[in-house]
Amino acid sequence: MTIRSLPSLSPDQVVQLQDALLANANRLLVSALAILEGGQVALARSLAILGMEESGKAIALHERRVSIAYEPEGTPFVDEALERLWSNHSEKLRKVHRFLVDEKYWFGTEPADQEANAVALGAIERWAKRQDKLKQRGFYVDVDRIGNPLEPTGVGDLETVRAVISHVHQIGWQLRLGEHIEAKAQEEAARDVPASNEAEIEQMRYMFRSVDPDMRERILSNMRIAQPGQKLANDAYRLKLPTGNTHPFANAGRPGYEAETRELLNLATEMDQGNDD
Repeated sequence: MTIRSLPSLSPDQVVQLQDALLANANRLLVSALAILEGGQVALARSLAILGMEESGKAIALHERRVSIAYEPEGTPFVDEALERLWSNHSEKLRKVHRFLVDEKYWFGTEPADQEANAVALGAIERWAKRQDKLKQRGFYVDVDRIGNPLEPTGVGDLETVRAVISHVHQIGWQLRLGEHIEAKAQEEAARDVPASNEAEIEQMRYMFRSVDPDMRERILSNMRIAQPGQKLANDAYRLKLPTGNTHPFANAGRPGYEAETRELLNLATEMDQGNDD
């Protein structure tokens, strides 16, 4: 039986849930794109909104796996914020909007296209305010204020829907990159920093020779003191770097890794074409 609120989740269930959310988001977005190519704009938009909602839940789950590392040991994984988002459709779309605005895990070799971003982000922001009505608009016939039928086929704006799908389709790959980025950052922060030896201190003194002498000496004094790493908690839930097979295509084809697989294949194709040139 489907539930609208979250029960307690074990660490394995959190991983399984993330995979399932990203797999279903991909499935909905692929379907939306296929339907859009057939000219069914309203239905494509409705499916895209469903895919965005799944993406919003996946983003929230990822953020919770990051934050729980800094909370007291034994803190429940499902907190008030995650619980609230789970049953709030508009909040899921706002979560997607904030994630794409921040571009925290942007993976392009060039800066993002700000003009294209503005179109997609503006649409997502509007959809978040009217998501329920827009979502239903693609599935049902309704009537206007004077009784005329409103059919799903009457909705246009194909290019905006295409832009939104394109942006949201990247989220699965960005989240997988984010898992690695956050796990590596936490691992480095948790590592103890030993005190510097005199040779290292003298080298730093030379490099900082143009810095204010008092500030320079404070920096050098700190280098003589070992610094303990940051304490991380809730080890079973927090993100970790992969062990064992770390080949880039190790997760190719796995449910929940469809976006990563797609982007890696695109990258491999681009590299092959570059070698041919």
